[in-house]
Amino acid sequence: MKMNPDFVAEVKQVAGPTDTLLLMCRSGDRSAKAVDMLAAAGFKKVYTVTDGFEGDKVKDPDSVFHGKRMRNGWKNSAPWVYDIDPEKIILEEYASKQKQ
Repeated sequence: MKMNPDFVAEVKQVAGPTDTLLLMCRSGDRSAKAVDMLAAAGFKKVYTVTDGFEGDKVKDPDSVFHGKRMRNGWKNSAPWVYDIDPEKIILEEYASKQKQ
């Protein structure tokens, strides 16, 4: 993977120095570096999601998850599913119709 040399300039096109920015990558390393770059460029409220989306690989050879990114990371710390359960969805258009 190569670093985008225009990264900071591209962020400046869509965000200002006092906007709050949350950055996340797979494991947290690249987003932490990106936060450092943006902070050096004058962004004041820029944060990384610790451990990224997938987190670190399980290093226990006895685990069924050995070698898989199942340790820490956002996806492993928050409840989420691949399939949508319509009973658990609140759509804005649905919610506004219910209030009428």
